[in-house]
Amino acid sequence: MKFIHLLFLLILTFSSCITRYRDYPIIDSPPKTTTASKIKLFYNLEPFPILEFGGYTALKSFFKTNLKSKFADTEEILDPKNIPQKGVYCKVSTQWAPISAQALIFGYISMATATILPAWSSNEGFDVTYSLYKDGQKVKDFTYSPRRSIFLWIFTLPVIWVNLLTSSEEEVFKAMSYQFLEDAKPYINEL
Repeated sequence: MKFIHLLFLLILTFSSCITRYRDYPIIDSPPKTTTASKIKLFYNLEPFPILEFGGYTALKSFFKTNLKSKFADTEEILDPKNIPQKGVYCKVSTQWAPISAQALIFGYISMATATILPAWSSNEGFDVTYSLYKDGQKVKDFTYSPRRSIFLWIFTLPVIWVNLLTSSEEEVFKAMSYQFLEDAKPYINEL
């Protein structure tokens, strides 16, 4: 019986969080593709520095499937130091922008009280850099910095449905990837 109470308390605690992303490109629909290039795209996705909730999966899907219409083929390079000397290469690196010390302390206090005391953070997020190379030479870095606001409080349970109206990490990374493709279009068209 104690296990059931503990499980209920954990579910209640972790489900009383409202999350919202900001400072990322809003893309209503994917950019229209033109005819596929005869160029092959090589790419490397650095692992995320923290636990991810769909962002890495969105990047992998974007490079594996969404770019097939823009390039002749795509191939993942597992070693980021192995930059191809011929063709187009894109390296995606993700840095975590941590929460502030105050938000971390209040978060621990909130969790210790089963979120009866509220906690929030508004500066946590990612700095994502898409580095574009041609024939082994860097062409340009494209950097995007989405931020996440988190509000943790047990009394948010009645409005937890608001999370369904906000973007997920997966949607944010997909939008950034489409924005990268749009921003890199002049450089890719030159290739």
